[in-house]
Amino acid sequence: MVDNSNSYKDRVSRLISWGHWFMLANIVIAMLMAIRYIFSVDAQPSLLSTLYVISTWIGHFGLLGIITYIIILFPLTFLLPDSRILRGLGAFLATVIIVALLIDGSIFQNYQLHLNLLVFDLNGFNLNNTIGWSSIALFLLALLMVELTIANLIWKRLAIIRNWDVGNRITLTFAGAFLLSHLLHIWADATVYRPILAYDRMFPFSHQSTARSFIKKYGLIDAEHETQLQLSNNPKTINYPLNALQCQKPKAENTLFITIASANSGLVNEQVMPNLFKLSAQGINAQQHITSSLVAHEAQFSLRTGIPAKYKSSFDSRKLMSPVDSLLYPETAKRVFSGDYDFNDVAAASVDQQNVESAIEWIKEHSTTGFHGDITLFASQELSVPNDFTVPIMPLSQPMSAAERILAKEYIASLFYTDSLIGNLIDHVDLSNTTVVITAERGNDLNSIYQRSALFSKVNLHVPLVMLIPGVSPQEIHKQSSHYDVLPTVLRHHFNCGNPASDISVGYDLVSTQVNELFYVGNSQHFALYNQGNITEIDRQGQYKFYDQFYQRQADGDLSFQALIDVMKNINRFN
Repeated sequence: MVDNSNSYKDRVSRLISWGHWFMLANIVIAMLMAIRYIFSVDAQPSLLSTLYVISTWIGHFGLLGIITYIIILFPLTFLLPDSRILRGLGAFLATVIIVALLIDGSIFQNYQLHLNLLVFDLNGFNLNNTIGWSSIALFLLALLMVELTIANLIWKRLAIIRNWDVGNRITLTFAGAFLLSHLLHIWADATVYRPILAYDRMFPFSHQSTARSFIKKYGLIDAEHETQLQLSNNPKTINYPLNALQCQKPKAENTLFITIASANSGLVNEQVMPNLFKLSAQGINAQQHITSSLVAHEAQFSLRTGIPAKYKSSFDSRKLMSPVDSLLYPETAKRVFSGDYDFNDVAAASVDQQNVESAIEWIKEHSTTGFHGDITLFASQELSVPNDFTVPIMPLSQPMSAAERILAKEYIASLFYTDSLIGNLIDHVDLSNTTVVITAERGNDLNSIYQRSALFSKVNLHVPLVMLIPGVSPQEIHKQSSHYDVLPTVLRHHFNCGNPASDISVGYDLVSTQVNELFYVGNSQHFALYNQGNITEIDRQGQYKFYDQFYQRQADGDLSFQALIDVMKNINRFN
């Protein structure tokens, strides 16, 4: 077809029609290029997930192609109504977009990341190591020739193509696939159907629809049912431990885990927590220890398994045991002194006191037969102290409002009371024959105690860790450590296990020289990377924020690309 009309309206009309078909041709090319994304996702396919992937594949790239055409090529049709210029410009732009898709696909295939600002902000990221630029250059030239050929063929045969009359059906196909994919994802998100959810963020610029709050609002799914679905629909079978444990007879017969619901490591001193301060000089005292999550049950899970909370649902649904539990002799007595309480009806201090008294009686009963005790103390979480308990006056150094000062003093008083319970409990334990682990689920910001801040600040993450293990000399550990390191230490020095820490944990033996450069804290929905007090928070969409050790937002940050890849590989080893 020859562009010989002088009518502006006719030229624009033909160019718009040409643009529609040129867009369709490039949608097909982009879809073919995008197949590599699908096969890069580690997921268990099902009939529904296959339908979802196909509908997403068609609908997503159909929508992207239409949006790209409307934003770029459609306005240029009116500004430059010359077919030669527009065909050349369209071919060039399409080539650049397809090559960008090729590069993004290579990054996703290697690192499960899309091309975004986070990738380029990471120190050590080198696109040259991911992309073969000589191959890309040849591909770019070849693709440009193909695009020019397609552009010219469509223009010359535009009259014939117009007679096909399939445009409406193609548009309906894209719209139907797009709608179906989002409806399937809404259902999968509401029912936690993980064979579909595993494909979240598979394609660049993808954003899946959710309506869980709406569905809950109208009673179509309740919280209990959702929890059961989360347990039963995990797509991955957790491989834990990676190798069978090879352990000898324990050096000590007994183990005791004491977990404080909330305790700041900076408050373990002679004034606030004198008993724990004294014990810290008798065993392993981790000075730079952080929790693994700010959610209580997730922190407890990582403390006892050595792996991140992202595995908890799979671990629970398969009824796996903590390595400590699996290594206990059949005759070893085991008891947990904690549980879920409604502290609106009963004081946490009273619950803690009753649990400690019960634990003391139980320890006396089983002191000669071996025991494994596990107790959680809640008083500091609820700012609870008995009315007849005397607390010394403890001045606060940091500036606070009057209301904050009252709450902070209540928190410190509850820690002082908790410490007295720990001292009473330890007085009835034979430390020559018992491994004792004392730590906390999380810290607390004295300026926002009642808010129970979910911010990954240093003051919220840093918690005390004291481990008393018979045969292990007292020592201060100044390297970075986390809850992931507790289990490897117990298995190595209490149970005499010969397995490397990597078999059962993403952490290391505290007494060893090994240390993680980055710590993964949180869960798969909300997590951060911690390094020497500096925090990088990353959400599910790949958006990131940098904070310093005072939790002040930084315009830019310092995060090693290789360290990020290493930490993600480390935590995914048990899939």
